[in-house]
Amino acid sequence: MRVYVLGRSIWNYLVVALATLILGIGIGRATFFWPVQPTLAEMPMFYVKTKEPKVALTFDISWGTQTLPKVLPILARYRIRATFFLSGPWAKYYPNLVKSIMAGGHEVASHGQDHDNLSQLSGERISGNIVRAHQELSKVTGNKVAYFFRPPNGDYDDLVIVTARSQNYETVIWAVDSLDWKNPGADYMVQRVTECTFPGAIVLCHASDSSKQIQDALPGMIEGLKGKGYELVTLTELMKYGTPGRDDPR
Repeated sequence: MRVYVLGRSIWNYLVVALATLILGIGIGRATFFWPVQPTLAEMPMFYVKTKEPKVALTFDISWGTQTLPKVLPILARYRIRATFFLSGPWAKYYPNLVKSIMAGGHEVASHGQDHDNLSQLSGERISGNIVRAHQELSKVTGNKVAYFFRPPNGDYDDLVIVTARSQNYETVIWAVDSLDWKNPGADYMVQRVTECTFPGAIVLCHASDSSKQIQDALPGMIEGLKGKGYELVTLTELMKYGTPGRDDPR
């Protein structure tokens, strides 16, 4: 799912700058920008440009406590480290689960605060969403937050991208969607992920309770990717092998 809308007014960008000045104090990493017409360089990251057989397995979590405890042991068994995009409220309500993610060697990134389609919001509200989530995640993780931001529902436009960048966040979508949020069956998910993945791909999964079959599909997905010679790494590790791919391959 992707929404990319051009043509926000300069006023919206000025609002973002003002919100950054006010709200950015909370994270202490505010930067400023002059609005320009969006180019490919201002698109989000879908994958990493590399010929190395490395891929990133990523999980979004916004609600629930039942699926994650089923996912983590599987990752541990295969010695896989993944990137978890967590919403601010979820991290606040379940700090022990966040710590269990970190204890497994996985990295924590941001899935925003409110689960809204950000392309429908003003620059001020987008900035507030990102900043509040960062504050919550920082409290729980001890400031160990990877500066990757996945907007809720993968919904974004140019204002979302530049606002996230004003907070030093790289907006990350995905190259391969496991479709686990649709619960299409484990076999289907395994086949889809193993067939669609390519070097540098970012794979989307969920560990929210709405994903009811991911624990059934995950072993097959991992074995299928390993069987094709891929190494599964975190996003931070994947970035060491190339540059962001901003052309949507989906």
